[in-house]
Amino acid sequence: MKLAGNDILDEITAEFKRKKSSFPRGGALDYPKIITGWIAQLEGYVLPYVTAGANATDATGNLTMHDREHVERVRRIASDLIDQSDTIVLNHFELTLLLVAIYLHDIGNTLGRDGHERHIHRALTAAGTMLPIDTIEYATAKQIAGVHGGTINGSKDTISTLPEKPGVSSMHVRLRLLAAILKLADELADDPARANRLQLAAGTLQQESVIYHVVAAALHSQMPDVATREITLNFAFYDPDLFKVMIGKGAGRVYLLDEIFDRSLKTYNEARYCSRFMRPYVEFERVKVDIMIFDKS
Repeated sequence: MKLAGNDILDEITAEFKRKKSSFPRGGALDYPKIITGWIAQLEGYVLPYVTAGANATDATGNLTMHDREHVERVRRIASDLIDQSDTIVLNHFELTLLLVAIYLHDIGNTLGRDGHERHIHRALTAAGTMLPIDTIEYATAKQIAGVHGGTINGSKDTISTLPEKPGVSSMHVRLRLLAAILKLADELADDPARANRLQLAAGTLQQESVIYHVVAAALHSQMPDVATREITLNFAFYDPDLFKVMIGKGAGRVYLLDEIFDRSLKTYNEARYCSRFMRPYVEFERVKVDIMIFDKS
């Protein structure tokens, strides 16, 4: 499905101008205008405080950045996954709900990392940034966002808890497909901007979190290729000595190469899991890892 501007919001905006009947109630509600304004509110009053809120609430290490740049990267990757596929065709109401879910998915971290998927409504209410759309539409987007991580009834198979294709505002919505796109896009949204590079360089990060910031600072590209069913992870390290020492992670320490392996395996497992719900439109089978190590000289 080719998106206008290779972007979900651009596509929604273009379709609303072209054919309002693609949206509930014949387009009586200006979804692009409303959501654009809501995103601006989040960028001003919520997203700048998500990381700080999580760190202050939990005090169990420094969270990698969950700010505006991270959410925008999730949006770009989700857009790219859809745009790359010739077979995945989402109706424009589904695209709208997916976009809202992307901006909802990490907001709960403001009130603490543990179970943050369940804190979305409370965080939005506290910030005074509720989205002015129908309750069922907001609740559906929150459902999609709420299964991007964590567990439900002790199981990590969270997407299966969603109904397959419910009716929402008299339109069919493929909740599991949308949730899988969001979950995979979130998994692939690590990049150097998520690392607290200032504190990392100064050596002031809490030891429980150092390895996560080291890996994020080096992971400059995560490239999904729908045609080849392959995801490529590209790392670049500029200090070879990082591979000779153990680095803080949780209550212990790990070698960097072991952490890269674990991270790559996690990406593979997430891609395979999400593929269950994206078939027959998208499926990933391999994760390729490229590590460049530059000598200090």
